[in-house]
Amino acid sequence: MTISARLIVDDGSLLSQVPGLKEPSLQPHTYLLLDDDAKECRIIPEDELEASYVDNNISQYQLDDISPLLQVDKQFLIITFSTNAQTSILLGLVDWDTAIRAEQYVKRDGIIYPIDDSGNLMLNVVNTPNLVNIRKKYHDDARAASETNLKFANLVYQFVQAGFDPASHLEVKLDPPKSYGSSDED
Repeated sequence: MTISARLIVDDGSLLSQVPGLKEPSLQPHTYLLLDDDAKECRIIPEDELEASYVDNNISQYQLDDISPLLQVDKQFLIITFSTNAQTSILLGLVDWDTAIRAEQYVKRDGIIYPIDDSGNLMLNVVNTPNLVNIRKKYHDDARAASETNLKFANLVYQFVQAGFDPASHLEVKLDPPKSYGSSDED
């Protein structure tokens, strides 16, 4: 035996079938923006935020100085957007542990950043998930490079323990230069 309920929708609206229901009015999302470019504080709609937001429309990114001797968090991430605007952010400022949503934003050089009440950047997993993923990628790359370097260092150590001296065996022996212009065979 199967019991089923069937709802008949004849005018396309399910809300009209609920007696006494008042539909809420949906206001578009708005955000508080401290516009450093225009030197004003204003309320902006979501589409304006999305168009210039630091975590959106990223077309390219790279570390300023890819050096195995530097920690990636102490390097600057250069971000290029689809509008060709660019910004540089210290990679260590991107926080992958905090999950607090920003309630206000600042616009500087055409790019909108999430900030807290004190004006500090809030680049975190909630506000900037793309930047968090970029930071994780560079950490994963650095870890992989470090593991590879460790493997090679271990291999060299094993050769040294076996009696091979890598420094003396890497010298390049060249034949003495030939003298041109005078010949002993004349």
